[in-house]
Amino acid sequence: MLATVTRLIVFTDLDGCLLNKHNYEWSDASSALIELRQRSIPVIMNSSKTVSEMTQLAAELGFGDSTFVSENGSVIRWGRDVGSHCETEIVGSPRDSILHVLRGQKKRFRFRSFADLQLSGVIEQTQLTAAKAQQALERLGTEPLLWDDSEDNRLKFVEELKQRRLTFTKGGRFWHVAGQTSKGSAMQIVAERLSLPETDTKTAAIGDSPIDQSMLDLADFPIGIPTANGLGVVIAAPNGIVSTKLGAAGWSEAIQLLLSRLDQQTPIQANT
Repeated sequence: MLATVTRLIVFTDLDGCLLNKHNYEWSDASSALIELRQRSIPVIMNSSKTVSEMTQLAAELGFGDSTFVSENGSVIRWGRDVGSHCETEIVGSPRDSILHVLRGQKKRFRFRSFADLQLSGVIEQTQLTAAKAQQALERLGTEPLLWDDSEDNRLKFVEELKQRRLTFTKGGRFWHVAGQTSKGSAMQIVAERLSLPETDTKTAAIGDSPIDQSMLDLADFPIGIPTANGLGVVIAAPNGIVSTKLGAAGWSEAIQLLLSRLDQQTPIQANT
């Protein structure tokens, strides 16, 4: 029986991590998910995906009505693990406000946001089915876009957004415009709320792209999953882990390494 000393919470990006980037499959991670479930270690999805997309994924992955972070930290869906009802909280800027700003920048900069791409364009860019692409369009607190302009103009664009208290961050496929939020700040909010009395809560964060860096920097155990082009994040020593495999297989490899390391070094509480 594990000693009641530390509570571990795992936060994870989805595409390129728990889900393969090329086919969105997660079966290679199933054994690691089963072990985490057996140890009652919560897995908190922290993704650019929408609440609609992630609610469906939560059901498929067996997470039920648990808490998750949506739209790169701009939205938190509080699950029944913290209350009797699932509640959605926008912690950044509402999407309508973001679109208003973007419309004002159209004459100066070349870009295509989801609002410009519409359903057919999102399907083309993501290879999602029509139903899943529609879910991806149902955004509350961010706007993804494709940058079609120069690097010099991108820097000017960033300054324009800063003046309006918006951020511009690179994800796996798209750039993302959001309010003053990040995956890392949302992770801290969730970890604090899920902490238990008289326990030392530790966080593990799993990511593969620059937009994940904020949660990796704040996690007790940062985990990097390489991409086809190499490692796209910075993983700090001594607690950092970098998998040797891509996607869901790399996610499973990293989780097994983390649990093995913790079993040897740090007693982890069964999170009941």
